[in-house]
Amino acid sequence: MPVNSQIGSRSEEIVHFAGVRLRVTGSGNLDLQFLSLDSVDTQTLAAIPMSSTNAREPTRLANFISQRGQLKISTNVIDETFKINRIILFVKPIWSQYPG
Repeated sequence: MPVNSQIGSRSEEIVHFAGVRLRVTGSGNLDLQFLSLDSVDTQTLAAIPMSSTNAREPTRLANFISQRGQLKISTNVIDETFKINRIILFVKPIWSQYPG
């Protein structure tokens, strides 16, 4: 499930993806990966073990810098399921444009 993220209205802005917090239930492990434009750069985050009930929202830290980014959320075993009720991306602009 890719989620495109762009801060502000300027497409030249470079942003820092610092992490993600999810309210997720399901079975199996949830795999998370940040991807840049055309998937040139990637960062795989630690998997989230899921259960049918959850008393907390797990946070996974990242250190991913890109002009735009996608968050790829998946499972890789047959019959694993997940339901996401909430996603919080921790993103901060760090540069307004590429150095000229």
